[in-house]
Amino acid sequence: MRSMHCFAWLLSSVLAIPSGVAVGSEEEVRTAIQDYVVAFNAKDFDAVSQAWSENATHLDHNLAQRTDGRDQIVGDIKTLFEEGAPIKISGTVEHVRMITESVASVDGQVAVTNGADAPVFNHFSAILKKQGEQWLIDSMEEMPVPTPASAADAISQLEWLVGSWQDADSESPVRATVRRSIGGSFLIRSFQATADDGSIAQSTQIIGWDPIQKQLRSWTFDADGSFGEGMWSRNGDDWLIKATQTLADGRTASGTYILTPESNDAFAVQLVGREIEGELQPSTPSVMVTRVETSGASEATVTTTQQ
Repeated sequence: MRSMHCFAWLLSSVLAIPSGVAVGSEEEVRTAIQDYVVAFNAKDFDAVSQAWSENATHLDHNLAQRTDGRDQIVGDIKTLFEEGAPIKISGTVEHVRMITESVASVDGQVAVTNGADAPVFNHFSAILKKQGEQWLIDSMEEMPVPTPASAADAISQLEWLVGSWQDADSESPVRATVRRSIGGSFLIRSFQATADDGSIAQSTQIIGWDPIQKQLRSWTFDADGSFGEGMWSRNGDDWLIKATQTLADGRTASGTYILTPESNDAFAVQLVGREIEGELQPSTPSVMVTRVETSGASEATVTTTQQ
């Protein structure tokens, strides 16, 4: 496939912002990326060209091709638009790091869809610089997404979750047990929580590798009939889980869970960007989860807090 330059900007789903960052600046960077995706998919050439700095560079490791200067980069994009190819971009921002108030480093994964063809996935790394009030793409690198040798190799990234866990901060603790499936290609998490009225809520979650999306993915099933799925990605040491859920009463919910490992035996979990039927809900407090002999949880908080 010919180098598309901006294809790394598949950032149609802008992830929640973890705590401890320069929120205002990072929000501006993420908004600039999202606006670029919208402009590209709308084939708005003027908006796309204005998103690159004059001396921008693009490096495509798939083709070992380097393109220097905005004119050359946007010239290739214009040719692509004029060809009328049914190409769309989408993806995830995994990490934004503010180098200075006017320089940001962005990493993520991009998907390029050409009509009915299967999506093509790349990792990207970019530098954005602020000129006046606008954040511009100053450099972009795209590289192939490494494919694990097997689903078991992919799921080994979450090997640290195997065991039993308990919510350490709740008066009604959520407990979970994580075990490997037969063959080791999946992790199976079983949740149990006791409500204030003594009722018990239970959930089962299966985590595995999606070879099409090239991403870890989870499916959750609750005893009350609700169900959902999540896409897992790394953000430094954190794991971000962009989740959607169909509640037992038919309503839809979504949000991003942030899992922050503190040690081999403890991690924090928080739900942010939470919505029910499109209405924004308060974020949940960060809850510490610790390893125990029998059970504990993280995303039990996920399945119960959305409802």
